[in-house]
Amino acid sequence: MRFLSTLALLLTATFLPAQDFDFKGVPADYAVTFATASSRGLKISDSPQAKAFKARLEKIIAGLDKSGQDSKQMQAAIIKATGLDLESPDNRYAGGFSMTKDGSFTGGLIVRARHDGSKLAAHAKAKNVPSLQAGAVKGWKIQELIASLGDELAQAANSFPTPPAEAAGATEDFGVFDVDNDTMVIAQTKEAARIIGLLKGQGASYALPSAQRSAVAATGRAYAIVSVNAAKLPATPELAQSGFVSGLLAMGEKGSDQVMKVSTTFTSKEKAAPLAMQAQGMLAMAPMMLASDPSKTETPEEKEMKALAGDFLAGIQPVEASGNQVSLTAKWDTLKLYGMMEKIVAIGATKMNEATTPTPAKK
Repeated sequence: MRFLSTLALLLTATFLPAQDFDFKGVPADYAVTFATASSRGLKISDSPQAKAFKARLEKIIAGLDKSGQDSKQMQAAIIKATGLDLESPDNRYAGGFSMTKDGSFTGGLIVRARHDGSKLAAHAKAKNVPSLQAGAVKGWKIQELIASLGDELAQAANSFPTPPAEAAGATEDFGVFDVDNDTMVIAQTKEAARIIGLLKGQGASYALPSAQRSAVAATGRAYAIVSVNAAKLPATPELAQSGFVSGLLAMGEKGSDQVMKVSTTFTSKEKAAPLAMQAQGMLAMAPMMLASDPSKTETPEEKEMKALAGDFLAGIQPVEASGNQVSLTAKWDTLKLYGMMEKIVAIGATKMNEATTPTPAKK
């Protein structure tokens, strides 16, 4: 009995992270698909170091833009209106999009996050948010719903891009559709109805190809993936000539490291070879491009940015080519990665302040 219980624990620890990527509801004909897994227990987002890092970033951003000080109030307003905690490590997202030759997109986002549907409906009604319908599921226009949550969010919603006038009449409204207290769908009405049907088992949803699952597993406990299926992309001579079949980007956590895996598949070894050579050549050239030019004077910020780029590149391993597949793996210590990101944000904030601060007039 002890052996069986131990085996059950081992199997759970091994397979649950991969099963946490829930693509149910994502149409199988999407060219690009993505999903996130729960980050509970991960150092990157659910640890004392992560929370301290987030607090430092918020302080930097608030110093750059005073509206950043209102983020807590905005989050409180969202919780009050919907019961949705955007910072919960249990939140998960999945979705994707397809495209046509003329550049138009069709897609949707599935939000798997605990919220209060009755509270959301009551808020939308009280604020006169226009409603939408996707089959039997009610929703609300997303721009107006966001605007109803507070002045800061209203400013952000009002800055959303709008379609050209000639296309406006034919463009469906994007909405937030409340499927149940654990699931919301964000999409245009017809696409939302299709996604909701898949969530209810009406048709086959997207499934991550078996060839890509090993790449995901190589990142440790994966928490985000993006997959590209070339067969669903608009056909072009350039795409056919490249031999590109599929691609994957996966992020995960292994011990104290963050691991990134990029994997591409081609129709043949010969088609894969040029990419492998180009990628390895770029990696070899990068350190030389970062070397200082003794004939030029660099600012402290420029020197620091080059040092940060060097630290980032140091985590990238040599390109791997095996048959018709080309892959790249990168690994960074989590705490060092926090430090790199924090420095980049701080330098950006300094530059932004310099750009927006008026130069004193000469006397």
